[in-house]
Amino acid sequence: MARPILRKQREDGSARIIEEDTTEEELYRYTRYRWSCNEPENLAMRYRKFNISALLDAAVHAVGNGAKSCVKVVKCVEGQYNKAFTIIMDNGAEVFAKIPNPNAGPAFYTTASEVATRDFLCDLPLLRTILKLPVPPIYTYCSDPFNPVGAEYIIEEKAKGKPLGSLWYMWQKETQLGLVTRLVDFETKLTSVSFGGHGCIYYKKDLEKKAIQVYDLDARSYSSGDLVKGSPAEEFVVGPLTEARLWEGDRAMMKLDRGPWITPISYLTALGVNELQWAKTHAKPRTNPYQSLEALETPGEYISLLERYLQLVPHLSPGPSRTSLSHPDLHLDNIFVDPDTKQITCIIDWQSVSVSGLFFQHKIPRLLLPIRSYTTRNCLKTASDGSKATHDADGTSDLLRHYQHLTRLKNEQQWVAVTSPNRSLRIKPNSLLCGAWSRNDVFSFRHALINIVAHWEEITPVNAPCPIQFDPKELELHNDELEVVEGLGEVLHQLQDDNLIPLGGMVLPENYEQALHINNTVKEMFVNMAESESQRVLFSRIWPYQDQSL
Repeated sequence: MARPILRKQREDGSARIIEEDTTEEELYRYTRYRWSCNEPENLAMRYRKFNISALLDAAVHAVGNGAKSCVKVVKCVEGQYNKAFTIIMDNGAEVFAKIPNPNAGPAFYTTASEVATRDFLCDLPLLRTILKLPVPPIYTYCSDPFNPVGAEYIIEEKAKGKPLGSLWYMWQKETQLGLVTRLVDFETKLTSVSFGGHGCIYYKKDLEKKAIQVYDLDARSYSSGDLVKGSPAEEFVVGPLTEARLWEGDRAMMKLDRGPWITPISYLTALGVNELQWAKTHAKPRTNPYQSLEALETPGEYISLLERYLQLVPHLSPGPSRTSLSHPDLHLDNIFVDPDTKQITCIIDWQSVSVSGLFFQHKIPRLLLPIRSYTTRNCLKTASDGSKATHDADGTSDLLRHYQHLTRLKNEQQWVAVTSPNRSLRIKPNSLLCGAWSRNDVFSFRHALINIVAHWEEITPVNAPCPIQFDPKELELHNDELEVVEGLGEVLHQLQDDNLIPLGGMVLPENYEQALHINNTVKEMFVNMAESESQRVLFSRIWPYQDQSL
């Protein structure tokens, strides 16, 4: 049997996708971007070896309809967490296959939960009839990495339509507004189904083997007023979260409380207790140049911050509230549309989708946020045929206002939850505490707690004293650190705004050597801004785009 043609997609730097020959080894490697620092570690987190022949056999078997072999494999433009392939059969049929990278989340749970969530939304008669969500059906999957493929995988229907990113910047404002309306309708449908807990959806049979705590789904559709019940619904449960931050590094081997939970306060408490348990066991003294070039930063302060966070939890919790599913990453590549009708045909990437309180969700879709100049200038090139591009700052603001207006009208419960007074202050510590020590960001976690103390009277409706305090010395040291952090942040954002180095240091392979040169030049300029020799050493140490050993 002839080997299939191997191809890969890549961006050409002008928002266009081109296809070219590739090798089997490149199917396993991450090739979309390179890193200006710590590249080996970043690539290792995204390398996944598997048995390509076994994957193709599984795809042929799943397709059926006379397909006997695969004639072509196209590696799709990569996201950060999965390998994705379009597989073309000898009879012309096409399917989409996805294999999670090591950084995607916990083995078994990540795939098992995604499959169960999508099946729940699309296969239950009541929800399929009422919601009609544009989710591609799954043909076959395996959540056990110890299979002939050698990795977990999902094989599903290829998404119909075109990625929104290939069309969005050529659309006129009226067309974009129509798409935003349909996005709000999609989110409203998800919110219309409530659940009895906070966690991820699984098949009951999958978690019974793990002997871990689960809760009944207790799902109710508010569109019909009916409880989602019956034999199919009883196959599902709410189980632990699959967020990578709860399973990273040493955490994967620890007995932590990853859910499910019934109340918001139990969720917030568990995150703090988990991190406290990790810090007491695994955090070690280290150098923190933001604070001192000589004295070591010890875990003691971090542990103290976590203990103070736990004292705040009863005041940060919104109280009992509805829980629902939400899609966490509605960006241009995850939304597919019909180029002619402009209707949404498919929404992909349901990995790590969870059931949570409305208070904790609702990230504004990324396509509605202001766009950095790097993206804007490249996307302008796609409108060179005379189409009217509407991605300028004013246009983005109009789209965001339209989105907010419709959410307020159509998705009232979501709107009330996310516009709760001081919501951003109250959820900030929760969003930062998991892994703050591991990613060298204790500063941001501390800053969030200090802000809560500073705005305590606005946060609490009753005249109660704040249960935690920061003494003058702590605040002085924090403000000194803040000055350095903000100064460096201005430099890094300027690099991105000038299209030199994106935040995070990821660049396209063809721009890698140029980015290294720019990085070295700008670092030297930054160090030369120092007013003393000790400050020069500090500026050199805190520059982020260099290997950690430097």
